[in-house]
Amino acid sequence: MVRYPGYMCPKCNTSLKWRRGFTRLLAVLLAALLMSAGGAGMALAAERCDRIRVNGTVDWYPVIMRPSDTGLASGVLPKTMVELGRRVGIDVVFQPITPFKRQIVQLENGSLDAVLGAYWTKERAEKFQYSSSVLDDEVAIFVLKGKEFPLAKWADLEGRLGIRPFGGSYGEDFDQYAREHLAIQEIAPVPTDFRRDMLAMLLNENADYAVLGRFHGLKIIEEGEGADQLIDLKWPVVSNGVHILFSRTSPCAHLFDRFEEQLKELRAEGWIETVLADYRRPGQ
Repeated sequence: MVRYPGYMCPKCNTSLKWRRGFTRLLAVLLAALLMSAGGAGMALAAERCDRIRVNGTVDWYPVIMRPSDTGLASGVLPKTMVELGRRVGIDVVFQPITPFKRQIVQLENGSLDAVLGAYWTKERAEKFQYSSSVLDDEVAIFVLKGKEFPLAKWADLEGRLGIRPFGGSYGEDFDQYAREHLAIQEIAPVPTDFRRDMLAMLLNENADYAVLGRFHGLKIIEEGEGADQLIDLKWPVVSNGVHILFSRTSPCAHLFDRFEEQLKELRAEGWIETVLADYRRPGQ
């Protein structure tokens, strides 16, 4: 008759056999638990945090710029992130250019550690760790010269056709107001296409205004053909803090507090203002 731990043999000393079998069963279970714990430890070791994987948008002057031909990142936030990595003692590695919405998915599943450049929203704050504000970004209205209009509140934009970059956000409050009260068309997900289409629509009077970060819009005016015919209205529709988003699930999530501490020190030293000044136009 085949016997195994826990088998109640009617012709055997059942008490002794049961105790022996139970002891063997405990030993087997303990060994299995130890092997499982060892495997989990090996998996965690494989996900060791030895670098910070970052990404961001590609055409947001002076926050972050990445030409598609080289992929090299420049701007206030890339420079800040590299300095933060140096101070924390970990390499910062820029990932290949990908759509912003895909970056948010990667940040959520932990395959990306940080996204450079984001306004605060409640939905994102529930999923990610927000740095304190790195810089403030004024959002301005750009119009054709000679087509200026009084602007002192959001309601002054009602009844006019606006344009904005595809997929962008200018903060929860303005985004909601725009959805409910304004006629704003999103155009051109590719940066060069947006510059071309925005200029064409304004110059051909197919739109009344464009919504852009002020520094970004002024840079387009500097560089774009015919863009010198555009002007920014002085009243900012909103001024938003620009943050770094950190994953809550990546192997490096535990470094958030150290990055935040160093960021506050950079700000106190005036380091960020010095970097930002390099991107401002003369006289501003």
